[in-house]
Order: sequence, then C-alpha cells, then structure tokens
Amino acid sequence: MDVRLVNTTDLGAVAAEQRIKIGLTQSELAQRADVTRDWLARFETGSPNVTIARVMRVYRVLGLDLVVRDEAA
Repeated sequence: MDVRLVNTTDLGAVAAEQRIKIGLTQSELAQRADVTRDWLARFETGSPNVTIARVMRVYRVLGLDLVVRDEAA
C-alpha cells in the first residue's frame, strides 16, 4: 500500500489502520513498541506532539516502512 503522508494525522491513521488489520489492540502494540497506550492513542488520532523515534518504533512493529521520495526529481 502506498499512502501520501502530509501530517501527523495521516501518520497516526495509517498506524491505526494497520494495527486493526493485523489484529492488535492499542495496549498490545504499545507494549511491543515500548510506548504508553495513552501516547499511542494520541498518535493514532493525529497529535502533533509525537517524536519520530517513537513513530518509527510503532511503524517497525506494524511492519510499515516510511519512504522519502523527491517528487521534484
């Protein structure tokens, strides 16, 4: 799946969709990604106050990759 991510709401929505798709609860994902469930809930709903390190841990557990593409090239 390729999705254009333009803000933290998009980042969180993709994570939530994938989490549900693979059958994890927020608590299970939070534990596996070493984040709190409260942080994960805020992230999934688009909180602008997320750290990239935590986002990357969550995405890694979910089997998601972030790809940066230069559209001007």
